[in-house]
Amino acid sequence: MKKFDYTTTEEHVNELAVQITKIEGYLDSSTFDLLQDHLQVLIDEKKFNLIVEFGQLNYISSAGLGVLMGMLKEVRHNGGDLKLANMSSKVRNLFDMLGFSRLIRIYPDCEEAKQSFLTDQEERIASQDSSTPEDEY
Repeated sequence: MKKFDYTTTEEHVNELAVQITKIEGYLDSSTFDLLQDHLQVLIDEKKFNLIVEFGQLNYISSAGLGVLMGMLKEVRHNGGDLKLANMSSKVRNLFDMLGFSRLIRIYPDCEEAKQSFLTDQEERIASQDSSTPEDEY
């Protein structure tokens, strides 16, 4: 059996808690449920700001991609986001080729992904505070 492992740490950007899950090994049909179950526990705990760090991931199959897309929908529905960081060029090319990089944001490293949650929060606040003529019509 191919090896797959993960670790999750909680970090903060100002007051915002972000869960960073570092995955390694092979994410495929025999291991995807490990990641799915783990991310679901985070979501069940109302932790909706997630980063999955790919630095040590050797391989991802369609089953692994499916987990990420399913979790993306759930966290966004709850006002959070799932961001990906530190992908190898091989894995990044797969995401680009399949069009997933248009649906899910990918960052060069965890620090940039973490900071983007703060930017997202500021943009949401600004959009709530500003009304456009179209809003008032």
